[in-house]
Amino acid sequence: MFREFLDRLRTEEMPLLGPNTWFLKTIGLRLPKGKIKKVFCVILHEIVTFFVITQYIELFSVTDDVDTMITNLKSSSLSIICVIKSNTMLLWQDKWLEAFEYVTEADKFERVTGNPARDKIVTRYTKQCSLVTYYYYLLLFFTNFGVISLNLLVNMTNVEFRAALNNGTVPFPHIFSAWTPYDRNTFPFTWITVVWHVFITTTGAVIISAYDTAAIVLLTFFGAKFELLRLRCAELFQEGEPVTEEEFDERVRQVHTLHTQLVKNIRLVDSLLSPIMCLYTVACSLVLCTSFYQLTFSTSISQKLMLAEYLAFGITQLFLYCWISNDVLEKSSKLMLGPYESRWWAGSPRQRRSVLMLAEQMEKAHVFSAGPFTNLTLPTFIMIVKGAYSYFTLLRN
Repeated sequence: MFREFLDRLRTEEMPLLGPNTWFLKTIGLRLPKGKIKKVFCVILHEIVTFFVITQYIELFSVTDDVDTMITNLKSSSLSIICVIKSNTMLLWQDKWLEAFEYVTEADKFERVTGNPARDKIVTRYTKQCSLVTYYYYLLLFFTNFGVISLNLLVNMTNVEFRAALNNGTVPFPHIFSAWTPYDRNTFPFTWITVVWHVFITTTGAVIISAYDTAAIVLLTFFGAKFELLRLRCAELFQEGEPVTEEEFDERVRQVHTLHTQLVKNIRLVDSLLSPIMCLYTVACSLVLCTSFYQLTFSTSISQKLMLAEYLAFGITQLFLYCWISNDVLEKSSKLMLGPYESRWWAGSPRQRRSVLMLAEQMEKAHVFSAGPFTNLTLPTFIMIVKGAYSYFTLLRN
């Protein structure tokens, strides 16, 4: 049912980014035109930012409890990435809209060529984007549900825990450890805090889902665009069909323009993602390390399930970015083969020189970065996971 809903969001004007644009508008990451609605969206995101600040305030007041401090540090690390994503998208709204507009127009251009080989690539990346969006939202839904319910339900259904809670010997099992201006362990503030945490958790989950799926769809399209460009280069000379100088120049000019626009927008999106991914690689290492550590010493079933969800979410999110960025790297590095896959030897000396210059232009490979320190590739993903495990073994010993 949810997949059918996503398919209905794909329109003729937005055949690829339709579902992602809808979610961005719904959560306020794509600001509406009306002034009042725009102010409301900004206030919503700043409320989430304020909550993250209260998490860090609480972090400095629980230094005597190591387990609570680690739990707070883990959740606040993911929370700060969430608010950085939302605030930077609002701050760089024009740049994001420029990237979305390019992908929309370039995608529509590829859908009307009528070339079977290109249509096959278009169908493949459309299906891939649909599956990523669908399964990513499912992952965030179950993670969000688990974070909200597991700790609360497992503890509140335990008779001994309820008795200890009534006696005041154990604190109420809140979803997050965050500062409040009132005593959150007394009625009715206990349940007010629960509702507040549920609202923040759900809003944060939708923000992360909308941001990440939109970014991943952009990266997926960039990789597919390199495939389409390589195919166009291979079609510069078609078998059994003489190519005049005018026709050849027009084909080269088109490929050159498409490649220039693609590289421009890849650099634009990389400039938007690179600072966030730099922080996220650090935060992910911290979350993985602390989750491994707590999972080893945890005796509570609810806590083990929550830690497993944190691990699954952190690893999946980082893997998706590294995997798709690595795919862009591989396809862009093979782009220069496109001109040589054509019947270049059948062209005139002038045309062969143009093929050589075109191949030189496409020689440079492209990859997305995580700040100035590393690139988002599968070896980077493996390095981060291995590093987190090394920190875990150090803490354990």
